[in-house]
Amino acid sequence: MIIKCYNTDEEYLLFLDIEFNNLDLVQYAGLLFKRIEEDTYQLMRSCNIYISSQVCYAFANYTSITNNFLKENGMPLESAIDLIENDFLKDIPLNQLMMISHGLKNDRIVLNRAGLNTNIKGYCTFVNARRILERQNNLSLEAIANDAGYYLHHAHNAFNDV
Repeated sequence: MIIKCYNTDEEYLLFLDIEFNNLDLVQYAGLLFKRIEEDTYQLMRSCNIYISSQVCYAFANYTSITNNFLKENGMPLESAIDLIENDFLKDIPLNQLMMISHGLKNDRIVLNRAGLNTNIKGYCTFVNARRILERQNNLSLEAIANDAGYYLHHAHNAFNDV
């Protein structure tokens, strides 16, 4: 996958989304891109990790991620952090990385609480959509994607949303 991102200085772009239950990380999904020429980035790695934890009914209803699914497909939080930091983001200089998320402030809180380093330059698509679209409502990821002509299949699953 090749994307265009204008006016960026970073060598790497990390598009990420998470799902969380009461500020506890449940799913981490990321697409890591590397600059291949000016304004052009190519997908380098992808990551989709579920944490083996218990989630409440409201979370399962909202995301369709159930306790049974997490029991079968999740991993301990410590293993997930190790996989993210020492495999997915291995050899990536954090000072050359930009983290892009829809709701970056909250995502940083959840990721920090989980033990992940979020001291990385960031870009929040929610904040910037508000500024660019000059509106205060209809700023959900799904609404913005629809405005741009994209349909989010199975919204509220981090890998689909990222």
